[in-house]
Amino acid sequence: MRKYGFKTFSSNLRSNPKIFDDIKEYVGAHKDRMFVEFMIVPGTLESELSVLKDKFFDIEVRIHAPHHLLGFDAGNKGLELSNRKMFELSQTAADILNAKTIVVHSGCGQGIGTIKETVRQFNLFDDERIVVENLPLGDDLKLSANTPDEVLYIKEHCGCGFCFDFSHALGAANYLGIDREEQLLGFYRLRPDVYHLCDGMIDETSDKHWHFGEGNYPLQHFVKDYTDGDAYITMETGQGAPKGIEPWIDDFEFMLEIEK
Repeated sequence: MRKYGFKTFSSNLRSNPKIFDDIKEYVGAHKDRMFVEFMIVPGTLESELSVLKDKFFDIEVRIHAPHHLLGFDAGNKGLELSNRKMFELSQTAADILNAKTIVVHSGCGQGIGTIKETVRQFNLFDDERIVVENLPLGDDLKLSANTPDEVLYIKEHCGCGFCFDFSHALGAANYLGIDREEQLLGFYRLRPDVYHLCDGMIDETSDKHWHFGEGNYPLQHFVKDYTDGDAYITMETGQGAPKGIEPWIDDFEFMLEIEK
């Protein structure tokens, strides 16, 4: 049975603490089909993680480490110390919240050098819960891990798992001129541990994070043909700080409907 996850940021504990109560109540009532993914923002206090533990002690939690927009870049040797510090906070969160996976982005930049530096730093992190996420690529966004071959290289050289992001895969395929179905099938064959899914425009390179039904992604096809029946699928929908969970509830119900 597939499980679907609400995703929110640890920083929302300060900006909108009530949303965690709402998430707890709703996910707790559907925990046979749901989980929560927390992005651990730098500066999150251990006391705040304890608050999350108290709220979500009986709900399955997954962790997302900071990405390049928060200063993390595993492809940059000069950022090794700050990368390690940020990742250690995500490790602490995973320990406290009993998370089985920590989603981590590969490095910024293109080429085998970036990939090899990512592998080196992942090996230094030395955590079997790491799942590397495939990343987008466009004119203004040069990140690595854009193709199944690049993700496979990282997996084989540091033994990590894999987070399959559909929107990133589509955007990179469009930018590189790769057949979209071949791209998706190649990633699916890497046996993902978790998935990220949103809606968007099938012919574009950008990752829009639209709610389900707002774009033209063939979402039923993606879920039925490129995820297993026991997949963990984080619903990466919505932009900006959340004001309430109602749009996420609609997304969850959308997913249950297309599974029929």
